[in-house]
Amino acid sequence: MSLESRIQTIRAFNRDVTERLGVLEDRYLARDRPLSLDRLLWEIGTDGIEVRELRSRLGLDSGYTSRQLRALEQEGLVVVSPSEHDSRVRRATLTPSGMAELAVLDQLSDELVGTILAPLTEHQRDELATATETVRRLFAASTVAIAAADPASEPARWAVDAYRRTLDDRFDGGFRPERTRPTTDDVLRPPSGLFLLATFRSRPVGCVGVTRVADATAEIRRLWVSSELRGLGIGRRLLAAAEDAAVTLGAGVARLETNRTLTEAIGLYRAAGYDEVAPFNDEPYAHHWFAKSLTGESSTGEPLPSGGAGAPLGRVGFLGLGIMGLPMARRLARSGVGLTVWSRTPKSDDELAVAGARTAANVPEVFAQCDTVIVMLRNAAAVDQVLRDVPGGIAHLVAGRTIVNMGTLSPEYSKALADEVESAGGHYVEAPVSGSRRPAEDGKLVAMVAGRPDVVRRTVALLDPMCAQVTVCGPVPSGLTMKLAANVFLIALVTGLAEAFHFADRHGLDRELLRGILDAGQMSSPISRVKTAKLVADDLSAQAAIADVQMNAELIVDAAAVAGAGVPLSELCRALYADAVGRGDGAIDMVGVIRTIAAGRQIAVSSVAGGE
Repeated sequence: MSLESRIQTIRAFNRDVTERLGVLEDRYLARDRPLSLDRLLWEIGTDGIEVRELRSRLGLDSGYTSRQLRALEQEGLVVVSPSEHDSRVRRATLTPSGMAELAVLDQLSDELVGTILAPLTEHQRDELATATETVRRLFAASTVAIAAADPASEPARWAVDAYRRTLDDRFDGGFRPERTRPTTDDVLRPPSGLFLLATFRSRPVGCVGVTRVADATAEIRRLWVSSELRGLGIGRRLLAAAEDAAVTLGAGVARLETNRTLTEAIGLYRAAGYDEVAPFNDEPYAHHWFAKSLTGESSTGEPLPSGGAGAPLGRVGFLGLGIMGLPMARRLARSGVGLTVWSRTPKSDDELAVAGARTAANVPEVFAQCDTVIVMLRNAAAVDQVLRDVPGGIAHLVAGRTIVNMGTLSPEYSKALADEVESAGGHYVEAPVSGSRRPAEDGKLVAMVAGRPDVVRRTVALLDPMCAQVTVCGPVPSGLTMKLAANVFLIALVTGLAEAFHFADRHGLDRELLRGILDAGQMSSPISRVKTAKLVADDLSAQAAIADVQMNAELIVDAAAVAGAGVPLSELCRALYADAVGRGDGAIDMVGVIRTIAAGRQIAVSSVAGGE
């Protein structure tokens, strides 16, 4: 989408929202005042607020704020008086009448939202709520300001304390400031350095420090982003601002170190072009050291050092843009990773293009451009077709490259593939993910990683933009075996939900009531809530297609046979989903198995349980 198209789309959104919410009316919510005054009542709230904070939070000038507060005082709703802690500071609080009016506004506002939601289906209501949350987060991101601050100032001190608390929570064994390399305020002030503070509604939400350590080298320290705004690019903005500051200080190289538990930071540095280098200090909490040329070459004119297990990932390839692969690739591209994509079914995606991803004409072109290639293909047959049916075969493609398989394959196939890749001079990592299309879109997948420890270490940060959790499971094929174990539970859970709704249907029960009971109970989970919503709305659009579930059930039963494990539930589910595929339902969501159950599949399942 072009810049002009984006502007027009957002302007149209603004017009629709202001009209639908009644913002243009001079008597908002049928009260005797416009929205601007009601908004002050909401911001003052039951606890009151300092006037200077009120101005800062809403971006209002002093004169306008004073006039608005006087209008509310004249109505008897607000009192503005000196703060009991500092007579120079004015504080606004609600009177008893103001409290009562706030309660009325809350009720009327809830009723207004109710009129918006009422005509929509349950699925549309969830969609609108989710979209609204996305808009709020992106509006928040656009409101964050980054500016230089005195490292000794109160907001800067607060941010550094929050940074240290974060390290204490994340580090194995906690964080002790007295053990780390000291950083004084003076080295973070011009001309030696700079301290940058990110603020949102006058509150510190991020920080970073830069200090020059040599004529042409600067170190970046204390990069922190509040958890409430993570995932919105604030860290990337702070890092870029720190690099600009380093250049201003005369540095041609920026360097930094980090702890292995800070996987988001590691992913950010690699995506921003930092190369992992040999340790350049004795920081006791560091496991990774990075450097980046700010001029295209190091201060000595030589390329920045890299290589070995800590070598940079370089450009990344992505094979397979299906239901899961496309949103995963989008998130990876948006994170700043240089991406080249290819799909067996050619796709033109505007979001990938805007994020700078290249589309390759064929598989060899992907490998020619990329050091690391993510494979997100449906099954072993697809992997064979894509990696083997090329000139020179798989050995020609993978030599010197890292293959990250994120699809679901049989453990035996994956182990054989790993051996083949490594014998050809490549590296292989398993990283199958648990989740469906929606978690893929939201970056909430769970990855189960397996492979050689040194290769896994330099690959795991690449998964961060796509995954909420990354767990290292051991050597290949423990990642895929773990994925199949998780899928035993997933398939049984969703199949049980489908059967529960079929049972309710046959007894004339209301699906919406059943959903409310299940969603409120101890059995509720993110996946069950998503699937109950789809069953109520009769929404069978695929998040996890029946054909894919059937394939996973086959893999589970086969892997169980190899290990001599009994999986009677999975055997029943395999038969049920195979029948659903045979009925022509393979492309719909797995909750669509309710149609097979309703058609009398239980008779055939009984025969499977009997050993036929």
